[in-house]
Amino acid sequence: MQVRVFGGLTEQVGGSHIEVDLPDDGSANVEGLRLAIASAYPHLAPLLQRVSVAVDLEVARRQDPIPAGAEVALLPPVAGGSGHPGHGAEIPVVTGLVTPPIDVEGTIERIAVDAAGATALFLGTVRDHAPDLGEVVRLQYSAYEPMAERELEAIAGEGCDAHPEVTGLALLHAIGDLPVGAHTVLIACTSAHRATAFAACREALEAVKDRVPVFKREIATDGTARWVGLAPPSEAGDATAPQPSSSGDPAPARPEEDAR
Repeated sequence: MQVRVFGGLTEQVGGSHIEVDLPDDGSANVEGLRLAIASAYPHLAPLLQRVSVAVDLEVARRQDPIPAGAEVALLPPVAGGSGHPGHGAEIPVVTGLVTPPIDVEGTIERIAVDAAGATALFLGTVRDHAPDLGEVVRLQYSAYEPMAERELEAIAGEGCDAHPEVTGLALLHAIGDLPVGAHTVLIACTSAHRATAFAACREALEAVKDRVPVFKREIATDGTARWVGLAPPSEAGDATAPQPSSSGDPAPARPEEDAR
């Protein structure tokens, strides 16, 4: 079975995919995949607690089957179109991965309507430092693009469902090389009143940080580079083999509060 890998895992395996000795006929499940990876790639075993498995663009649980011919991916900790069909064309929704710079003013204009009396905006910005790394000169963002686009659209839809007063919503994430001062993510929400705009904006931001498979690499002035959320095995302090969490499935890993 071929498994795609992303972010810092590409450096761990020396490429964009690995081969695992599992049948691709629908008889395997995610738990079997995890065990097979730990056996075939022992150096990955300490990292698997912080890695999610996606099957056909959906994060899967340990006992979920892997259908024949499915696209399977390993997602390290995470750092679209427009319009939400359930709310009609009158509510502008803008989502997607973008090449920097993010067009802040243009995006706000796209979700502006006459009924909106409030706009809440969050802009993630590359800062010049990181814990235990020294001076940061740039960040590198990569993504599992089809899944990231899909997840951004889903989060936007959930936000509109949870807050019917929303009149416009934008979720954009930059990918590629971003220098200090560049914007990494834009979350914007319009509504008649500020309370809804603030609440919808914050909830969307937290969901993007938790769920969207975008991966961050920090580059320091001395050339040191590291993937956020995926420490080398010698630093991770994990067991040498994946162990189930109390819920039986690892929760999606979340990076520390950062520039994103």
